[in-house]
Amino acid sequence: MTNGLHGLFLITFIAFLCMFSTAYADGFIIVDYPPDFPPQRRLARELTPPSIKFHKVSVEINEQVSKTSVDQVFINEENQDLEGTYIFPIPESATISDFAMFIDGKRQSAELMDKDKARNIYEDIVRRKQDPALLEYMGANLFKARVYPVPARGEKRIQLEYQQVLNQDSKIVKYVYPLNTEKFSSKPVQTVSVAVNIKSKSGIKNVYSPSHKIDVQKTSDKEVKISFEESNSKPDKDFTLYYTVSDDDLGISLISHKQAKEDGYFMLLASPKVETEKKVIPKDICFVVDTSGSMSGDKHKQVQNALKFCVNNLEEEDRFNIISFATEPRPYEKNLVNAKKENIEDALKYIEGMRAIGGTNINEALYKALKMDFAKDKPAFIVFLTDGMPTVDITDPSEILKNVKKENELKIKIFCFGVGTDLNTTLLDKLAVENNGVIEYVTENEDIELKVSNFYTKIASPVLTDVSVDFGKIKTDNAYPREIPDFFKGSQLVLIGRYREGGAGAATIKGKVLGAEKKYSNDVNFAEKTDDNNFLPRIWAQRRIGYLLEEIRLHGENKELKEEIVELSKKHGIMTPYTSFLVLEDEAQIGGSPNIMIERRQRFYDEKVKAGAQAPGSSLSASERDAFDNANVFMAPSSEKSMKEDSGANAVYMSRAVKKIQASDRAFDYSKIDPESMRYVEDKTFVKRGDEWRISTFDEKRDAKNIVSVKFGSKLYFALISRYPRAGKYCALGHNVLFELEGKFVKISGDGEENPEKLDGLLK
Repeated sequence: MTNGLHGLFLITFIAFLCMFSTAYADGFIIVDYPPDFPPQRRLARELTPPSIKFHKVSVEINEQVSKTSVDQVFINEENQDLEGTYIFPIPESATISDFAMFIDGKRQSAELMDKDKARNIYEDIVRRKQDPALLEYMGANLFKARVYPVPARGEKRIQLEYQQVLNQDSKIVKYVYPLNTEKFSSKPVQTVSVAVNIKSKSGIKNVYSPSHKIDVQKTSDKEVKISFEESNSKPDKDFTLYYTVSDDDLGISLISHKQAKEDGYFMLLASPKVETEKKVIPKDICFVVDTSGSMSGDKHKQVQNALKFCVNNLEEEDRFNIISFATEPRPYEKNLVNAKKENIEDALKYIEGMRAIGGTNINEALYKALKMDFAKDKPAFIVFLTDGMPTVDITDPSEILKNVKKENELKIKIFCFGVGTDLNTTLLDKLAVENNGVIEYVTENEDIELKVSNFYTKIASPVLTDVSVDFGKIKTDNAYPREIPDFFKGSQLVLIGRYREGGAGAATIKGKVLGAEKKYSNDVNFAEKTDDNNFLPRIWAQRRIGYLLEEIRLHGENKELKEEIVELSKKHGIMTPYTSFLVLEDEAQIGGSPNIMIERRQRFYDEKVKAGAQAPGSSLSASERDAFDNANVFMAPSSEKSMKEDSGANAVYMSRAVKKIQASDRAFDYSKIDPESMRYVEDKTFVKRGDEWRISTFDEKRDAKNIVSVKFGSKLYFALISRYPRAGKYCALGHNVLFELEGKFVKISGDGEENPEKLDGLLK
């Protein structure tokens, strides 16, 4: 390749890098360039950066020692050979144990560089190309190898392996793999996969990933297999995994995040042993099923099959009953019966004989269910399924709820299924919320049988009921979920909240087993100040917003609640029905009348939200899909109206969206809806204002006097990034960035201070 071609390619490539930014990237190739760039050698078009065919990662973790094997194939999309350098930023404590790249049958050598040498390489590229995209990698060690050739229209396969001893803190082990190809692949990666196998002499509990939707298979209490795979996608997050090592019957662990002078955020994880010696607790359960005329046809058949699944999977010591209802309730038996073989067979015949005809008498059906002889010392559930509104007997939702509250002295948990959209969502939502249950909606074209059977599988085997959590002397607030759910076999509690003062403490979980109180406790630490676990604030904000939205839906609008929703959504980059233009200018800035604002909202929804929500599922990650699905409801022009509706499709979709964000365990990636206007950098949200990326918490009137200016690319610029690595992640957004650091707002632009000797006094 000629020197001119080398130079042009790198400029094109680095310009491409500048478009995106997150944390450490996986391996990528930088094509060589010469110091000069003769103008006469310019090409008529830009060259296409290498794409990535597949990226496969296999991880073995044995007693905290991890071995990570990486397999990547790069594709040269051009009609000419390329030459360059393969770069892989690796964790500081990792050591390369194997590297395989063959050229003409010869194994190529490679070099491992420490973070200081790596910093020089990154700074050199940024200085020469005036491009900040690589600054986010500063602070990491660097593995590099010469790559020549990447054949024209051909492939180059690179394999490497590194080992690392993982730290354990309060029984919590954290593993991170730098999975970030979006900046470097010109096309979606055909296959991205991560497979992790964990073995431990102690029990493995609380497996959790804040970054990716993972599949967890616990083959035993001491071995777990985790997998993640996407097709035709562009990953842009590190793969992060937490797990706890503990032999306790109930594994309890806590992680936290706290900035100076701010509230802290915590996540409590708790899960029961996989191999429990005790049998699961026998339960009492009553299925209350709508068989009115509107349930006829395929819906009725699916409900019958779902009921058969539930009945066939009852434990022998369980007790159960079935009440089908239309104009009046028709119970299978007068009271609960044991789940012995003959009763199961009779119940299946009863289910087969159910017919869909008549009106909808919800009040009497629930009354009959609550009058069953539920035991006081057992888990007790009612599973209620309907596709309509009450039309017989008492039809006022508030009266039905009042009657249920009166009769439910034993605090039986009521789990609701709403089928279709012609139902009262406020009634069903309140019925679930006020009786410590959950609500699930099954809309048209969704499988009732699958939804009900999946749900029943989760609650089939209770191990601890009437659960509460206490943190002793540590004062926490706004923790979600507000009502702690029961523990079931294979379940995991994810409790997220805030705290004021850090320190050592104890997390105590209390519950009941067959009426007897059980208590489990573990020492935990609430950090007094740490940059770790910076994903927690956004997940907490999602849950808090979900709770506030539900309060408004069920109890009416409230000015204070709406204002808090707007404040949280702007700070954390979360779209809501009350945040009209999160990523556009404020109304005051654009000077828009209400009609103009409505028009802009409609255009934003059509062009950004709706179009993305309808994109093929495989082109979005799980967090991106969640964001688009929720924004498709929250940002719809009719969303504020939908918040006030009790019935109909809009009410159902709004209820589902609110429940989804309320139960979120991972941050939804709303930044992908309009990446040219909003970006996330760790726990911070940046919005585009003109040509400047500005942190969303900046207030012009309040903060203008608290700005310090630094010139892009100056010695002070690099000194600042070297001392404060997180500043490098912010600066990677572009030439013009405004961010908060150590109580000051730092403005990066073409003007500003250049002298590195002034760094010490810059942020005072």
